Amino acid sequence: MYTDKSSDGPRSTKGVFGGINNRGPAASLGALSDGVKEVEDDRDDDDDEEERRWEEEQFRKGLGRRLDDASSAQRSANGASAAAQVQPQPFGYSVGSHYQPSLGAVVPAASVFTSGSVEFLSIAQQADVANKALQENIRKLRETHKTTVSALVKTDTHLSEALSEISSLDSGLKNAGDKFVYMQELQNYISVMCDFLNDKAFYIEELEEHMQKLHENRALAISDRRAADLADESSVIEASVNAAVSILSKGSSSAHLSAALNAAQAAAAAARESSNLPPELDEFGRDINLQKRMDLKRREENRSRRKTKSESKRMASAVKNDGIEKIEGELSTDESDSESTAYVSSRDELLKTADLVFSDASEEYSSLRIVKDKFEGWRTQYPSAYRDAHVALSVPSVFTPYVRLELLKWDPLHEATDFFDMDWHKVLFDYGAQDDESASSSNDTDVVPVLVEKVALPILHHRIKHCWDVLSTQRTENAVDAVRMVIGYLPTSSKDLHQLLACVKGRLTQAIADMSVPAWGSMVTRTVPGAAQYAAYRFGVATRLLKNVCLWKDILAGHVVEKLALDELLKGKILPHMKSIILDVHDAITRAERVAASLAGVWGEQSQKLQPFVDLVVELGNKLERRQMSGISEEETRGLARRLKIILATLNEYDKARAISKKFQLREAL
Repeated sequence: MYTDKSSDGPRSTKGVFGGINNRGPAASLGALSDGVKEVEDDRDDDDDEEERRWEEEQFRKGLGRRLDDASSAQRSANGASAAAQVQPQPFGYSVGSHYQPSLGAVVPAASVFTSGSVEFLSIAQQADVANKALQENIRKLRETHKTTVSALVKTDTHLSEALSEISSLDSGLKNAGDKFVYMQELQNYISVMCDFLNDKAFYIEELEEHMQKLHENRALAISDRRAADLADESSVIEASVNAAVSILSKGSSSAHLSAALNAAQAAAAAARESSNLPPELDEFGRDINLQKRMDLKRREENRSRRKTKSESKRMASAVKNDGIEKIEGELSTDESDSESTAYVSSRDELLKTADLVFSDASEEYSSLRIVKDKFEGWRTQYPSAYRDAHVALSVPSVFTPYVRLELLKWDPLHEATDFFDMDWHKVLFDYGAQDDESASSSNDTDVVPVLVEKVALPILHHRIKHCWDVLSTQRTENAVDAVRMVIGYLPTSSKDLHQLLACVKGRLTQAIADMSVPAWGSMVTRTVPGAAQYAAYRFGVATRLLKNVCLWKDILAGHVVEKLALDELLKGKILPHMKSIILDVHDAITRAERVAASLAGVWGEQSQKLQPFVDLVVELGNKLERRQMSGISEEETRGLARRLKIILATLNEYDKARAISKKFQLREAL
């Protein structure tokens, strides 16, 4: 590191540090100057003084360089207290191999040298070191402050949460107290209400049984009287027809016709005489057949009045429907005014009794609306308790007695009444409707459908099975409306609904099986008095039944209605009668019109099972054409042909209708 200076004279064996006794490299320059001065005073040799000056200069250069290195190391450590360790470097004179002075021999550690070197830092460097130390302390102070503030915020948060929890517990305690009081009051109310309804259940059941008996007796009276009227008329007519047929089977001459007429009249008189039972006295001298004769006479008088009434209704219907004339028997007039009056009187008395069932109870138990409000209040205020108690499953049973009592007024066969017009439906229709979907997850919206299935459906089933007059068009229309209304509330998988529809099908099948339409020929009906009217009446009843069957087209399956209406009734009962009177074209066309009117709108497209009836209408057209060729007036023929064309168009047989128009030169569009 240092260069050697050559000298020719003798060199001193004492080095430049000979006057420094155990002093480290951290000594100041002032102390070094004093030591040099002492050496100069002791020595007079100019060469030695010059040599010492040179050595001093070299020392100062080496010492200054080491101080600069220490300051740089201290700045790079950002004011750290421990300085980088300085490796000792040998320096001195190369005066000989026996002496090499070293700075490491007098500087024990770099830390001592560094701490001592602070005196050699400039003011700017010292300020920089102090500033960095101050900045570090400020940073640490800020971190400490930040930690303290965060801890304070957490403490405040915990305190607020604790206070909020205390307030919540206080509120919960108050709510729990209110809930306990509410539940106790509700429990007492429901307990009293259940006892009340159990006591009234017996009276409601008795009223329902009496109402069922009343409807059954009404329907039974109609069916019994209809059967008696049919027996009275058919016994006389059939006896006359049988007598006439036995004569006409031998020939059709005028003599045979006269003999057949006489035989028919004699048979009719004998039949009437046999029905007019002679007096028969019992042990007390009373005529036991008197009541039967009186009943027979009363039925004859009632039949006469009903026929007069039916004729007036038929004429009024013809005027109302632009000349479309209905045949006798097509309008239902089976219920007498006296029977209807007796039924209404008994029903009103029964309903007055029903109004008194809840009259001895306070309004909060006798009013369905108040009971419903109680349960709705429970559901609204405490939905979880309401749900946990499974009230949605039991609440229909609570409402059932009120609904049963009101449904005593429901007469689905005689009145077209909708559930929406009933008080119970208005009260319970919105039960369970949620303004807030999260208020309750209970299935309260099924209350009305459950009540319809469990209360209304059994009533309708009983009416259909025991009280429905299948031959009454008005009763059938009301029954169809009632069944359609019930279907709107029930799922298609309901077993009770399937049983109801099976009952409807069974009643229709039985009515068709019991239907009889005479298929007597034109010669018989012209010979036997009253035979034509009786056959026309029975045909009218069959046509009415056909219309009633077709009313169920939207309720029963299509193939079921097709089988009942077309296979069993039209093909099996009506067409044989129409073929028997086909020679009387006018009557045959009139009855074909009534059949087509009953079938109108039932089948939207051509049905293969309608083909026999279509063939009959086409055959009537052919006979009408032959009549026209035989000299019948053209105007009358075209009028009948126009009616045949309308029948075919009603049956969706447009090609055949166009053929009729072309054949008879009809210019009207289809």
